[in-house]
Amino acid sequence: MKTKLKELFEKHGQMIINLILFVSFARFFAIQAIESYRNNEFGITEGIWVVHNIILTVIILIRKKHVSVQSNYLHQTVALAAFFSGAFLDLKIAASHDWQLYVSNIILFISVIAGMITLLNLGKSFGILIAVREVKTNGLYSIVRHPMYGTDILMRFGIIFRHPSVLNLLIGIISTLIYVWRAILEERFLSQFPEYKEYMERVRYRFIPGIF
Repeated sequence: MKTKLKELFEKHGQMIINLILFVSFARFFAIQAIESYRNNEFGITEGIWVVHNIILTVIILIRKKHVSVQSNYLHQTVALAAFFSGAFLDLKIAASHDWQLYVSNIILFISVIAGMITLLNLGKSFGILIAVREVKTNGLYSIVRHPMYGTDILMRFGIIFRHPSVLNLLIGIISTLIYVWRAILEERFLSQFPEYKEYMERVRYRFIPGIF
C-alpha cells in the first residue's frame, strides 16, 4: 500500500499539490470577496483584486512541475514565511482619516495591477517554494529580478495604510526583510543554472531599478 501511494505521488504529486492549493486559495479568496461586499467595501480596487486572485488560482492549478527544488528546509521556511506573512496583518483596525484610505487605494491599485502583469509574465512557472521551472525574463522581469516580491511588499503597505497600527507596521517591515532574504537565497540557488546566471548579469537590480 505504501509503495503504491509513493508511486502515485511521484507520478502525480505536483498535480495533487496544485489541486489542494487551488481549492484552498479559491476558498480563501472567495471568503475575502464576500466579506468585502457585505461590508460595503467592494470598489474598483477590490474588483481588480478578485481578477488578480482568479488568475493566481488558475495558474496554481495548471503550473509546470519544477525542474529542481531547493532541499534546504531553512531556506524553504523563509520562502513560506515571506509568502504567507501578509496573513498576520490585523484587518480589524480601520483608518481614521480619508487621506489614509486614498493613499491605500492608490498603492493597492498599482500593486494589484503590477501583480497581475507579473503573474501573467510567470504563467505556469509560478511557485511558492524556492524552485526552478522556467527562467522568465520578459515584462517586469526585464526591469528587476523580483517584481512579484516587490508587488507583494507594496500591497502589504497599501493594506497597512487602510488598517494602520504599530503591529501592522512592524509586520510590514519584517515581511519586507524576509522577502529580501528570500530573494537572495533564491538567487543563490538559481545561479547554478547558466541561464539564470546570464539573466542576473543583464538585470542587475532586485527590487528597485538603479537602487537595489
